[in-house]
This record gives sequence, structure tokens and C-alpha cells, in this order.
Amino acid sequence: MAPDFEQLNKKKIIIAIPNPAFAEALKKHFENENIHVLEVCVVVDHLVERLHLIKEDPSTTLDAVIISSSLAVKQSDKRHEFLADVIDRIREDFSKSSIIFLSDEKQGHPLLAELVSMGIYNIFLKSQKSEPLNIKQLIKCIDHPLPYSEVKKYRNYDQGIPWRRFVNGAQSITINIEGHNKDKAHRRQDKQNVKEGEVSTNTSNEINSSSKEMDEDEEHLVKSNKQTNKTILPDIMEEELEESDFWTLPDLKQKIVVRDRIVGKSVISVVGIEKGVGTTHSSILIANYLASHGYSVKLLELSGNNELVYIEKAYEGKNVDTRLNDEFIIEGVTYVKSADEFEMADHLNSEHTHIVLDMGTYETTEHISEFHRASTQVVVASGSEWKQHNIKRFLSSNHVDLERCIFMVPLVSKQSIADIEKDNEGIHALEIPFHSDPFDSQDDTNEQFDLVFDRGFTKKKKMIKRSILLLATIILMFLLIFFISR
Repeated sequence: MAPDFEQLNKKKIIIAIPNPAFAEALKKHFENENIHVLEVCVVVDHLVERLHLIKEDPSTTLDAVIISSSLAVKQSDKRHEFLADVIDRIREDFSKSSIIFLSDEKQGHPLLAELVSMGIYNIFLKSQKSEPLNIKQLIKCIDHPLPYSEVKKYRNYDQGIPWRRFVNGAQSITINIEGHNKDKAHRRQDKQNVKEGEVSTNTSNEINSSSKEMDEDEEHLVKSNKQTNKTILPDIMEEELEESDFWTLPDLKQKIVVRDRIVGKSVISVVGIEKGVGTTHSSILIANYLASHGYSVKLLELSGNNELVYIEKAYEGKNVDTRLNDEFIIEGVTYVKSADEFEMADHLNSEHTHIVLDMGTYETTEHISEFHRASTQVVVASGSEWKQHNIKRFLSSNHVDLERCIFMVPLVSKQSIADIEKDNEGIHALEIPFHSDPFDSQDDTNEQFDLVFDRGFTKKKKMIKRSILLLATIILMFLLIFFISR
């Protein structure tokens, strides 16, 4: 059987969160973003076991582990020091994998300070405003960890919180799992060669006390892993989960995966991030740009706004009966007015080489699947500084193919475009100059469209004009020289 290359190329993660319902919901969000969740672990024993199997299988890669600070909780004991040791071992065995930590503890907890000392910077604290987790940000952290400057503050911790003597004093863990049906995970403290008389009695007592505590944890892990015939359940009471788990997730919007992309026609879909950004204006600009370069273009009104009726009246005269025809032609572009019934196949069979879809706003259009099927997807956004946040909101809540998607932003400077692209990684934005009449051609607008459609029409036209002018100048000079020489 041939390998599934699409599956092989997916990022692979493990979710280790004690609340099964929340973990499964988070899994759906990741899978909706084309991330492969290898396992959902609700107890630390399960996580240790799964990681060992992955380590033993060279064909399996692990890109990230999502870990909750509540994973090692046992009864009223949060066992944060033990969890830190487990994470330290994961860091050692899977050095190329990212660790993303969801903390129920507030800033100032020693656990966070110890994670930073390990070089783990993907730390997210529970929002006090009940804001949902930013799934796209978590995914971004798989390849691009948060900068040290954002987590440096966690190095300062409350010394009143009980913790081991040194914040960066993680104990090493040895994981041994034998046989197919028996799994054991135990931990040991590194042996320390201490010369006689160099360590005080108090220090020795500390080490012995710590070793005793670790042996208890070791015994718990071994006992848990011996129960191979039983379902692994979180060792947390329901009441505790309900009180501690305030993480929230955004509404799940199923990603639209369209495999039957339109072939043979160039379809350009145009949507607006919000109402009033100029979707129809932009659609007409694009249609006329293509028509002016010799293409046969049809523009379909799918917004339901019936704007084309008023455009037809403005062009044909107020006395025209707009009910007689479903379409009209202006400057070589066929405009198809909004209709109750719409079949894309009918238009694909026409003689037109390019079809522009004026779809209105993304959130309200009834033909969103056609937007995703289009060969070129155009999103019109407002460039006003106080409205640029809508672009970020749009990207976080909607699923667009950034490789085929162009953001058109009217009436902004080049610096504003640079800022928008910097604030929204991965997008391609274009400035659309002031263009009052979309039916008239403008070189500055055409140059921007050249970048979208990769034709270079406007530059070629300018080069031809310059060449003609240069040739005419040369001929004139030769004529002058000829007459002067006579």
C-alpha cells in the first residue's frame, strides 16, 4: 500500500490534559487545523508510557506535547515538582519536540520559574478574562517558540510557595518499560559523591527526605502501570476538575477542504472582512483590469445586495427596465445580476475565460464553498488603524488558504501594508490606490493587480510606450542630422 504522504507531512502532537472532555475538544480543534493528534493522555503514567513507545519507534516523529499543570494531580497533592521532573526528562529524550505548557497556576509559581530555567518558553496562563485559547498561536509555537522576553517575568517566583531547595533542581528520571503487557516507570535521584565532612547533617537530611518522597512517587508509578488490563482514568475527583478547569476554547468552525478545484477557468472570488469595505467596487476593478488586457470576463453578483441593478440604470439610463434581462455588458465585461437560484456549472460552460465572484461579506455569503474553490481568493479589508484588528480576528476565526489568498486594502500607505503583513504573519496584502471610478483604468491600480495575476501587463505597456518614444526620438535625430549635413 502506498504511503499517505498527506498524513506523513502533518504535524504530530500529544495532548496531556487530565480533563477528558476538554482534551477531546482541544483535539478536534487541532485536527481541524490539519494537526495529527497521536494520543490524548489524561494521567502522567499514560503519557510516560506513550512517549516510551514513540522513542522506541524511529518511524514515528513527535513535533510537540501539550501539557497541563494539573496532569500529575493526585487527590489534594498537585505534585508539581514531580511533573517538573517528568517534563525535564521529556525535554532530554525529545529535544527536537516543542513543549507547550498550559498552566492553571498564576504568575509567581516556582513551577513556571523551573520551566523557564529548562528553556521551555511556550507557557500559557489561564486567562482571567475567560478568553478562549488561541489555537493558531499554539500551532505557531510548535515551530516558533515564544521569545524569552515574554516569559522572563516567570523567573521571579513567590518563595512562600513550598518548593524544593533550588528552583532549577530538577531530579533525573529513568524510564523502563518492559514487555508488551507490563509497563513500568520509575524514577531515581542522581547519586552524589559527597566527601565525608563536606556536607552538613541538615543537608543530608534534606537529601534523604527528598529521596523518600521520590520513592513514594516511584511506587505509585509502578503500581499504576502494572494495572494493564484496566482503563486508565484520571486520578482526580470530579469536583476538583470542575473547580480547577476554566480553560475555554473558541467555537469550532469546520475547515472547508475543497478537493475539486475548478480547472480550465480562472475564477476570482472576492469577499469583504466586514460590510462596507468595498467588495463590489473591488470586484469591478478586477473585472475591468482583466477585460482591458483582452480577456473575456464575467462578473457574478452573489452578495444579494442587488447593486448591479443600480449600476445598469446608471449606465443605460433611469428609464431602462432592469427586469428584462439577467445580465448586461459594460466595456466588455458581462455583469450577471443577483438571482434566487445559482448554479456555478452554468457559468463555467460559458465562453468567458475569467469569472469574478462578488460575494459580499465572508460571514454572510451563502456561497462560501465557491470562495474556497476559486483559483484566486481576494479578501477586502479596511486599512484604518483602528480597524486593522479585524484582519487578525478574521484570520483566527476563518480558514483561508494563505497561498491563494490576497488581502486588498484600499487607501493606505506602503508602511501600513508593511505593518499589516508584519502583524499577520503569512498574509500577502496589497495597497489599492484611490480609484473613484472602477470602470476607468489607472496605472497605479493596474500595477498592483499585475502583482496579483503575475502578468506584468502595465509594466510591459509602459516599456512599449517608452520604446516607441525612444525609437521616435532616434529617427528624429537622424533626420535632423541628415538635413543639417546637406
